[in-house]
Amino acid sequence: MITSDIYGKLEDGREVRRFTLANKKGEYVQIIEYGAIIHSVVVLDRNGQLGDVVLGCESGERIESFGRSGRVVGRCANRIKRGRFTIGDRKYQLQCNEKKNFLHGAADDYGKKLWTGHIDGESVVLKYYDSDTVGFGCDVAAQVRYSFDDMSRLTIEYEFTAYGDTVLNPTNHVYFDLTETGDIRDHDLWIGASNRATRDSEAIPCGGLTPVKGTPADFTYLRCVRDAINSDDGSYFPMKRNPIYDEFYVLDKQESGKPVADLYAYNKGRGMRTYTDMPSLVLYTDPGKKKETGKGGRELGPYCGICLETGFVPNAVNVPEFTSPVFPMGASLKSTTVYEFYTRDKAL
Repeated sequence: MITSDIYGKLEDGREVRRFTLANKKGEYVQIIEYGAIIHSVVVLDRNGQLGDVVLGCESGERIESFGRSGRVVGRCANRIKRGRFTIGDRKYQLQCNEKKNFLHGAADDYGKKLWTGHIDGESVVLKYYDSDTVGFGCDVAAQVRYSFDDMSRLTIEYEFTAYGDTVLNPTNHVYFDLTETGDIRDHDLWIGASNRATRDSEAIPCGGLTPVKGTPADFTYLRCVRDAINSDDGSYFPMKRNPIYDEFYVLDKQESGKPVADLYAYNKGRGMRTYTDMPSLVLYTDPGKKKETGKGGRELGPYCGICLETGFVPNAVNVPEFTSPVFPMGASLKSTTVYEFYTRDKAL
């Protein structure tokens, strides 16, 4: 069942609708039109208790300035070095908003736009038309479809259509906390990736693969996040205080229908498998630099959430060896990511 109501208003007075997708177990997901944000994912734990496992802000707060939310990022997530790339004979220069680099769409970041949503059968469809202002040189029609079923699967389907040759690399920046404690370090994590993209001095992929075996980034086996962080000998994490993950994994080839990641929290018995048809997964843990108050009055500090973002490798438009995020005029990117929630009595 899907219902809708008014979540709040933007600073300019425009209303933001909220859609609630409920399954037969009493679990539900809430999506809001601003940023096409995943606002809540309320699922059962091993004791049959419901809990919200994603970060977000309370209704009525200034959602435009809230950072830790499940927003859709586009048309290109993450970084493009110096905001420069070439398609065919044409050179592009994008707006740079993170030091000297392009990040998360710059001024056109879809996560900071008001989308238009409607109910379509068992799904919620949100649409946004991107009239380019940052240098891509063409418009894009963006659509995201959300579904939530009785198997506790949240499905995200992206369909972005290009009106010129362009880069398309959307993702969702949702922060998970399966424990509801505000600290994700005691989650166990597996990622189906033997390598991460090699990065330059600015932490931007520059070509080549770096094996993760034996490093704090090695989640090729189920591993406690806290133990992985503490395994650093002082040479891995650039931040010595509250070291964080901001890793760009190149996924190993997976069997059809198999997950690419598995996150598990023993204290609640909740788990989440990630499925995708995209070639990369970004692991990000919150450094807690910005103080925010989330849902239920929870203070959000270091390690308050963990992101598992699917997409193309960042800066892949400049690194030919990675799967290309370039789409010609009239072509559409179509991709699917699924977050499947489950309960288990014992560790995996």
